[in-house]
Amino acid sequence: SYFKEVPAEILEAARMDGAGPITQLRYLLIPLTAPGISSTALLGMILAWNETFWCINITATKSGTLALAIASFANSEGQFWAKLSAALIASVAPILFFGWITQRQLVRGLTFGAVK
Repeated sequence: SYFKEVPAEILEAARMDGAGPITQLRYLLIPLTAPGISSTALLGMILAWNETFWCINITATKSGTLALAIASFANSEGQFWAKLSAALIASVAPILFFGWITQRQLVRGLTFGAVK
């Protein structure tokens, strides 16, 4: 849908200037849709990261998601704060890092169709 938001007049002007399909893609479409591409990539990475631990454990006898693994650090004897903190940081750090790097494109991509 982000590619559909690019005005047809821009592509038509590029065609009239002699730009082929690859040139239009490289010099027009990708720079104009970079926020949408980056926000889609970031959200895809977040979803893939959340499913990684489930996929790793699918063949094991104890299958579960990352949230279940983190919750297992609390048992009847108490909570193991060091293991719990390490697991939470390991699960959240990559998402925060990539979100911080792509913050401008993410905000621009998520709010593109909301404000006219």
